[in-house]
Amino acid sequence: MEKGEEKRTILVAEDDSAICGILADTLQNAGYAVLTAPDGKAALELLLSRPIDLALLDINMPEINGFRLLKIMGKECPGIPSIILTAHGEEQERVKGLQLGADDYVVKPFSIAELQARIAAVLRRSPGRQLAVAQQLPFPGGILDGENRTATQSDGTPIPLTEKEFELFRYFLTHPGRILSQEELLLRVWGSRLGLGKTRTVAVTLARLKEKLGAETASAFETIRGQGYRWQPTQNTSA
Repeated sequence: MEKGEEKRTILVAEDDSAICGILADTLQNAGYAVLTAPDGKAALELLLSRPIDLALLDINMPEINGFRLLKIMGKECPGIPSIILTAHGEEQERVKGLQLGADDYVVKPFSIAELQARIAAVLRRSPGRQLAVAQQLPFPGGILDGENRTATQSDGTPIPLTEKEFELFRYFLTHPGRILSQEELLLRVWGSRLGLGKTRTVAVTLARLKEKLGAETASAFETIRGQGYRWQPTQNTSA
């Protein structure tokens, strides 16, 4: 990393604790922020709840293996680049991983210097997950400004949103037409591992959000019984 550059966050998903520890220490010493996961399930929870710039994935993880995790990432968090760790000589693993969306691969046993070079190269050419942060996102009746973290009506009147209301609304706006489960929203907006039916946090926050946005915008939210919620505006958005 260049001096003065903001730390990039790397997720190391590896079930071998010794290898995971070495990778975490090495990457931290190189100036990265590091999150670790001992299996694919824990890795997925982090991917859905934390801002991650790159995922380093072992293929043969328990719970959810690397291939399945790549498929899920392609649907749920396609902006996060990934590098897979594969066994020596397993060409089929490398090809399959790349076909599933991995940006690169490293073969075990690998050189730390080579891994760092590949990480740096992938980060240079990958815009990362936070594409929507600085976007102005239009919605029926106004605009959500990701850079200034404000919401305004079409006539310029501010809409006073709390931090979680803002994040919840932005998540809906950046995933239009897709049913979002309560569990996914809890993970992505609150970073919570609470399961379905365990909390009314999403429902209460969404109700407050809809009240603040007004009837025109609130009508674009759909509640899909037993599944979650969907943002599906039927009117033209503001320019």
